[in-house]
Amino acid sequence: MKWFKRPGPEPEDDQQAVKELLDRYHHRASISDGDRLLLQPGQVLENIALAMERLDNDINTPISIEQDVVPLGDLLAMVRNLRLGPLLAVHVVNTAMRIMSARYPMELVRRPFPPEFDLRKLHAMTYSDHEHETAKSIFNQRTASAGDLDEPDVAPVLEPLTADQQVQVFTALFFMFGTKVGAMKYRTGIP
Repeated sequence: MKWFKRPGPEPEDDQQAVKELLDRYHHRASISDGDRLLLQPGQVLENIALAMERLDNDINTPISIEQDVVPLGDLLAMVRNLRLGPLLAVHVVNTAMRIMSARYPMELVRRPFPPEFDLRKLHAMTYSDHEHETAKSIFNQRTASAGDLDEPDVAPVLEPLTADQQVQVFTALFFMFGTKVGAMKYRTGIP
């Protein structure tokens, strides 16, 4: 019998982590032993969509990409090692259109961000001009498109970027979605 616990977090139970990773209904998307990473990109995509739906359901819900969606290390591995930056980008904008189209007037959903829109002025975020303009361009490309974007649609603008820059574009797209949803909720009164 243990009377006292050691201070600090408990070490992760490897068997429990594996069970969670294999459980289709658990949000765990990766296991790392420090040197190696086992990653399920499909679960990361599901986590992204779920966080976006939560944001649409309650615009005031606090969401941390790092804690609620995908840890930065996993995101970088997806972009750097698996070359999934374009997939992440199109997933965010396609999911955004699916969510927005179901609840808001199409004239608002399809309205592009104007040239003067700058996410950095609304939120305390740091993006280079190039990262910000790339994200805005991808978001506007999707709002103007009649159908979903595919990876080849955005690959030409993302492939020249470093993995870190592609991650920045991903986060900008995520927050652009939240900003647009917030504006549409305010404009329409839809809770």
